[in-house]
Amino acid sequence: FHHTPEHRVSVRAAFTAHTRGGWRAIGRDDAGVLVPGAPANYAVWRTGELVVQAPDDRVARWSTDPRSGTPGLPDLTPGGELPRCLRTVVGGRTVFVGPGE
Repeated sequence: FHHTPEHRVSVRAAFTAHTRGGWRAIGRDDAGVLVPGAPANYAVWRTGELVVQAPDDRVARWSTDPRSGTPGLPDLTPGGELPRCLRTVVGGRTVFVGPGE
């Protein structure tokens, strides 16, 4: 939902950039995903419905079909309720707990 449509990226690309991009920028190519044996760095979110979104009709429609198995992400359509972070864990240690949690 970038204000300049020709500069937008897919929701999935933006999510990946946020979850893995920072780690890669500091040279940690092994961080940013949850896999067995990796340090536990993650956030727990309260969201509404999870959806698969494509930036426009030029993207293959199979990726938005529920049968494709593409995991959903929170719907960030402007005007909707945004996800809320409930807890953040870094290196297996809780570093943030949201209000009332």
